[in-house]
Amino acid sequence: MKKRYLAMLLAGCVAFGLAGCGSGSDEEVSNEEGEQITLEFLDGTSEEQYQAWETEMIEAFEEENPDIKIEVQKVSTDSFNQTVMTRFASGDAPDMLTFTENDITDMVPSGYIMDLSDSANIANYDEGMLDSLSLDGKVYALPIANDFMCVTYSKDVFEAAGITEVPKTWDEFMDVCKTLKDNGVTPLVAGFADQWAVNGVGQTVYCAAVLGNGGPALADMVSRTNTFAGTEQWRDAFQKISDMYPYMNEDLFGTDMNTCYDMVANGEAAMIPNISSAVTNVMAMNPDGNYGIFALPVSDNADENLMPMCPPANGFAISEDCEHKEEAMKFIEYLTSPESATKYAEYGAGIPIVKGVDTTSLEGAFKDGADLISNSQVKLISSKSFPSANEDAFIKDLSDFFLDGCKDVDGVLTQLDTDFDNLQ
Repeated sequence: MKKRYLAMLLAGCVAFGLAGCGSGSDEEVSNEEGEQITLEFLDGTSEEQYQAWETEMIEAFEEENPDIKIEVQKVSTDSFNQTVMTRFASGDAPDMLTFTENDITDMVPSGYIMDLSDSANIANYDEGMLDSLSLDGKVYALPIANDFMCVTYSKDVFEAAGITEVPKTWDEFMDVCKTLKDNGVTPLVAGFADQWAVNGVGQTVYCAAVLGNGGPALADMVSRTNTFAGTEQWRDAFQKISDMYPYMNEDLFGTDMNTCYDMVANGEAAMIPNISSAVTNVMAMNPDGNYGIFALPVSDNADENLMPMCPPANGFAISEDCEHKEEAMKFIEYLTSPESATKYAEYGAGIPIVKGVDTTSLEGAFKDGADLISNSQVKLISSKSFPSANEDAFIKDLSDFFLDGCKDVDGVLTQLDTDFDNLQ
């Protein structure tokens, strides 16, 4: 099945190359006259899997709707925000665009983005899932996928070590780590040569042990409403990092994440505690491997170990200036339908968060993620990231904790409180 999807991916990429940015026609007349209209879609996403999915969906949509032509304009990620704002400010807005939660406060009050609250697709999302793409109770973008802070693992490595199930409690997780180490496999890998990976490990633990376990929101730590040393969940989070440390790879700060992906792909290592997009990078190293994801099981009560997830940060939006809003809505709803989301996962573009995805055709981590959504085994949490200055302090203190062998839990909690106090 994987080989079939790889063939689909290559075919989609070829089709994308042939399709370019549409027909190139400037014609845009009302379909009420029986002629084709063209809708411009400004897109800042460049991953091959995403592009292959997008190409197939556009071709299928246009076949079903011959009176509508979708013209994709690709813009590099680095310049996307500037391009978007320049075009809207100059009165040259695209009909549709990829949209992030960071755009809400700038673009919605300016009247740039259409309210999508009446979309029939709203029913395909769990309660709270659209909060990050909403303002004043109105929805302005529809998402298709999201990332988890979780554990990516090699199912092949687990099987070779005689591990038949993912751990469902913390004690089981520690037992799995010991079994893997006894079998000559590095249980957990992290590449702190890439500084963001330090924060990724921290987020994987605190999203589950703090934000997903009744602890204070990060905003409360920043405002100093709560302290790290005085919060039971934060103490537990750093104790769990300390418990994980003996099972992590040597030379953490001399290893980059590409090396970690390769170690899991070739069977040297078993698990990566970080963002779920890690599985896509591992698959790129060895597409024939079998990989999955699971929530870090911080509790000894298996029922409490739900997958923590922030509301999605990205979605598809429609310009308020779009002359053909009905047709644009039709396309956005097509992109975010359960059928399209199923294709999205089949291509390996990401983990779909739309309810109703057909998981029977999915494999590995993409099936794991879709099943979690379908079975309501996720727990929505507040933002997983500190503001930039606080995040820098957190990464520094967590790095020092690792450099010292993760021995002094009290010390790192005290240092975090000192550094966060100094940022007031």
